[in-house]
Amino acid sequence: MSRFPSAIFTFAPGLRKLFGMARGWGRNEEDLGAEKEQAREENPLGGARREDAALEARRRSLKLSLARIEEQLAKDPIAVRREALEAARAELLERLAAPD
Repeated sequence: MSRFPSAIFTFAPGLRKLFGMARGWGRNEEDLGAEKEQAREENPLGGARREDAALEARRRSLKLSLARIEEQLAKDPIAVRREALEAARAELLERLAAPD
């Protein structure tokens, strides 16, 4: 016997497939929590690695910005824009040189 009234399926026959799926395919919250806890125990330096990854991502972003500015400097003949680009380039170089 179906859990749903037959009227639902007369108007939307596709719902039978949706509601007729077997349960237990997903992972419950307890399993996910236990896995996270086990991962923390195996790798106590996970927070430090995340910080290192964030720092590396920031440095990579600065390097990409620097490359783009240098590309624009090579192409731009207007002196005012070149001055602004050189100032931005100097700031990016300073940020890259700073110990984070």
